[in-house]
Amino acid sequence: MSLVSVVIPAYNAEQTLARAVQSVLDQKKDEGLEIIVVDDGSTDATPRVAESLAKRSPAHIRIIHQRNAGPAAARNAGLRAAKGDYIAFLDADDTWLPGKLRMQLTILEADPNVDLVCTAMNGTRFLFRPEQFTLRFRALLPNNIVYTSSVVVRKSALKAAGGFNEARRYSEDFELWLRIAHRGTIVVLNRPLIQYTKGRGISAKLWPMEKGELETYAIMRTEGWISARREATLRWWSLSKYLVRRIRWSI
Repeated sequence: MSLVSVVIPAYNAEQTLARAVQSVLDQKKDEGLEIIVVDDGSTDATPRVAESLAKRSPAHIRIIHQRNAGPAAARNAGLRAAKGDYIAFLDADDTWLPGKLRMQLTILEADPNVDLVCTAMNGTRFLFRPEQFTLRFRALLPNNIVYTSSVVVRKSALKAAGGFNEARRYSEDFELWLRIAHRGTIVVLNRPLIQYTKGRGISAKLWPMEKGELETYAIMRTEGWISARREATLRWWSLSKYLVRRIRWSI
């Protein structure tokens, strides 16, 4: 196995962090795997939980403590510390299913032109899609189906895209995946290989998340990658999706 650095940002994740880390260790326990837990200024027992995990598996787990700066800054801190040629991301309240990492690495190592491999989640495949498909920039624009906790990506591609935009708290992941898709190739492994947990208070975050997506489209237009007309169409589509989500959460 090639060296893979798994970056886990953790903020007040004392209840879920151990489960997330174990789901990584269960992939394959060898020297080809390192786990970097970035404690993003937690105020609960997360730092103690993280240090305890590292003591139990010092060959695989490293801990970074930083003042609270948000998930983008935490992931970038992990990226800077990473030794691997491949970077994988996992949120502290999500988990990987067995075999996930091996299947994604097989795709990446078979084709040097593939920059990122992601998967489906929560027991559901992408409908009317084959077992494996390429996700182009234009196809990614309407819907962000690159789930951060499913991503394995070449470190070189992350650095070329500039990493996560630390000035943003919402949709910074979507911005990064679009930058990678614009420059290179994203492959979707159409198998549900992660278990994603919706964050607490998600209904209160719907509008900030929506504003973040709209800002991402504005950035893409500023970069010259989409036209003003396409941005307007995407904004209309995004707002329509937001209204549907709003209605669902109000029922």
